[in-house]
Amino acid sequence: MSLFPAGGLAEAVVLELYQGPLETELLLKVLEKKGWRVTKQGVYKALKNLRDQEIALLHRGEVSLNVRWLARLERFVSLAQHAYFDPSASAGQFANLREGERIVYSFKNPVSVDTFWNHVLYILFETLPNVDRWFAYSPHHWFLLAHRKEELALMKFMAERKIRYLFTAGHRYPLDRFVAKDFDGTKAQYCMKEKPLLTSSRLLFNVVGDFVIEAQYDARVAEAIEAFYASHQKITQEGIEELEKIVKMPGRVRFSITRNRKKAEKWKKVLEKDFYVKASRKSA
Repeated sequence: MSLFPAGGLAEAVVLELYQGPLETELLLKVLEKKGWRVTKQGVYKALKNLRDQEIALLHRGEVSLNVRWLARLERFVSLAQHAYFDPSASAGQFANLREGERIVYSFKNPVSVDTFWNHVLYILFETLPNVDRWFAYSPHHWFLLAHRKEELALMKFMAERKIRYLFTAGHRYPLDRFVAKDFDGTKAQYCMKEKPLLTSSRLLFNVVGDFVIEAQYDARVAEAIEAFYASHQKITQEGIEELEKIVKMPGRVRFSITRNRKKAEKWKKVLEKDFYVKASRKSA
């Protein structure tokens, strides 16, 4: 999958699709109106190239951008922002942490940290040898509701690499139970606790190999998420939009990546007993 389209007509097509899908005939007219001397054959050739690069999709005469490409581009931008705006916390440094070392970041809301968090996972999964499972704990799995495409892409990525997705939620509200349908019970497993593991609803964490990744949400945002889950019996499009607004609320999120074998093993023992998995391969 290419990160950027080739220049010329292909780039012009991508720029026209940023506001949403277009019928091919309308796309041709829009390009002509903007001064491009194009033919139907030329546009279809550009679309074929974009499709081959997994940047755009063509289905029944309608052209749209590939959401997987958009997600990849989003991750690229997020990493670049951190690398240039905070050189001391360059996004690539965490993969080279030594035992006992930690890097701390700061984000403006839960959605922005989740985008970066997923990219951290992609890098660790690619660079750590023999990692075959990922443990996650959060009071609620809001990611599958309000950041769904990104989370499903992560689940697919892990399944393709035979890395088990093992998620523990701290509650059993109706919306906590709703996302259970996205787990197959083997490659992706989901456990809902009767009582939260942590006393604070602001804290959530992951364990990958010897790495422990932690986030602490702003108190106001964490309270809003808790109130949303406590007050909704079922999910609707309006509810998803309400949750999306909550996780975009401004509020500092403290995010840290630590390489600490002892701490990682402690949490693995706590979480692993709730899942059906064989003995772990030795990880880095």
